[in-house]
Amino acid sequence: MWHLKLSRKKQTYLIAFCFLVVPLVLLSIFSYYPIVRGITLSFADYNMLTGETKWVRLKNYRWLFNYKYFYISLANTLKYLIVVPFIQFTSIGLAVLVNQKIPGIKFFRTLFYIPVITGSVIVSIAWRWIFDVDGILNYFLMSLNIIEEPVLWLLDKNVALFSCMFVTFWRGLGYYMIIYLAGLQNIPSELYEAAALDGAGSFKKFTKITIPLLRPTMLLCFVLSSMAALKVFEEIFLLTGGANQTTTLMFETYNLAFNRYQFGQSAAVGVIFSAFLIALTLIQFKFFGLGGAGSEKKRKKTNK
Repeated sequence: MWHLKLSRKKQTYLIAFCFLVVPLVLLSIFSYYPIVRGITLSFADYNMLTGETKWVRLKNYRWLFNYKYFYISLANTLKYLIVVPFIQFTSIGLAVLVNQKIPGIKFFRTLFYIPVITGSVIVSIAWRWIFDVDGILNYFLMSLNIIEEPVLWLLDKNVALFSCMFVTFWRGLGYYMIIYLAGLQNIPSELYEAAALDGAGSFKKFTKITIPLLRPTMLLCFVLSSMAALKVFEEIFLLTGGANQTTTLMFETYNLAFNRYQFGQSAAVGVIFSAFLIALTLIQFKFFGLGGAGSEKKRKKTNK
């Protein structure tokens, strides 16, 4: 048998290589090829019926700069980032609350996590019913005399996007709460005990121990939350269908490709969107100062 002629070390390398080949092939098919195809398509005019691809250089990008909804979608995508600090700081607060050793705390943890495991379609249908002109939210607010007439939560262009943002906030709260809860439970209790012996109160413990030791978790959550906010699609598609000026870059990529069959322009939006996403992620890494080569240099300089 051929494998008997190989040394044990080479057999180990061969097995490892075989395990790597399958994910590499899948990544190439479903990730790397679409990236390359999307970039090349942004410089071409693709006809879906004939399969013909015609190179048009920067024509798609020039077209976008004269396309009204590109600017609306870009502005809405930036506005959507407002969700990020709200969802993160609320999640940290919730994680601190559900980290307490009180009876029935598992029930509250489960309660906050239910929206995460609920399908986006079900959530969106439920919220469409709540946000309806004759829905429960308007009924509740009018019953309390908070508003005099129904609010067009999904039909008013000044309100519709914020309604979608609230649904994103509501859905993501439990997800980030669980991540922060895991981060809190990894902080050694001895640090809090030592701080208590030194006379530190709850606020000082939170600002001097909890927040600094949660920074790696905060970086992860801020990056994930920012990417999710920028890539929002389900809420827009299911709640408003992009109408009432609620379109975003992600939704416009879909709209141009599958509603208007302008694949080249759609790919150009996708490329701009990806560049924006990468830039924002790098800014966040720089802001938190963790995980990069720069932070390592700073650490060494501080030690000196």
